[in-house]
Amino acid sequence: MAKGLDCGTGNLVCAYKDIKNEKSDVQIKSIRDAFLDIEADPGIANMLKMSNVSYIQDKDTIYVIGEPSLSIANLLKREARRPMKSGVISPGELEAEKILLLLIKNILGAPAVEDETVFYSVPAKSIDTDMDVVYHEAIFKKLIESLGYKAYSMNEACAIVYANCASEGFTALATSHGSGMCNTALVYKTMTGMAFSNQQAGDWIDSSAAKATGSTATRIMAIKEKGIDLLDPEKGDPKTLREREAIIIYYKNLIRNVIDGIKREFKKSNSSIELPDSLPWILSGGTALPINFLEFFKKEFEKQKEGFPINISDIRLANSPLNDVAKGLLIAAMNQ
Repeated sequence: MAKGLDCGTGNLVCAYKDIKNEKSDVQIKSIRDAFLDIEADPGIANMLKMSNVSYIQDKDTIYVIGEPSLSIANLLKREARRPMKSGVISPGELEAEKILLLLIKNILGAPAVEDETVFYSVPAKSIDTDMDVVYHEAIFKKLIESLGYKAYSMNEACAIVYANCASEGFTALATSHGSGMCNTALVYKTMTGMAFSNQQAGDWIDSSAAKATGSTATRIMAIKEKGIDLLDPEKGDPKTLREREAIIIYYKNLIRNVIDGIKREFKKSNSSIELPDSLPWILSGGTALPINFLEFFKKEFEKQKEGFPINISDIRLANSPLNDVAKGLLIAAMNQ
């Protein structure tokens, strides 16, 4: 028995199979990686129970977890809190570890067998900030194993190749456009030749667009997730046109940053990488979900293509951009 756990800044996603039928389709369970603290009140607690909203109460504080925390935050004109920031456990969030354990327990459940294997995702070393991946990796291992599992870490972008490139012999360039960071890996026959991360990602788009338009990051995220056409900002509510235009501007910068990162990092490691004549580039992650993202990405790539060190056969979206990291981790876990 095995499970794959994508430890994303925006969502935690678990991939698993029916314990009674190993040949069944992969099952997915996910929860929004967010929470909101509210002053404890019997009336509020009763309302949350009636609404079937997940929460925990600690002394004088109620912590609403998952998707409802974002809706309530918008209603109260507050920012939802995040136990993770920029792809790793938030250093300034005192309740982060407690909330993460609750979220992980919610989607993993109890082990079906003793020491059941869980492969969980970790980001690659950041090329634009001094980010501590070691602490993040160790804390997630501790939390998962406290539930009775045996935990192994795996690079997030490599998992995308496992989930999408069996027909290419598990050889591809992959970028996971997440909330906290963009993770990129070059994989050749399951071996990682290059891996790095950028801090400019979904949350960066939200906060930058919010700052530029005088809005909040939670509101920008809601506009983005409601549906935005990256090739046509005019589509949508006229009242949010300015926000959509800002979102598109920062999407362009995000893509250029990923492309520039590949150019720089490949030069550092190309002496040890053997590549086929061409290979696919797989795009995944929640930040890759807006309408026409693939076409928008290709358009920006053509502008920045000069000097790109890898011959790309095609650029395509992952089969399931939100779930394929978890699915790739499950494949690795089942082959452990």
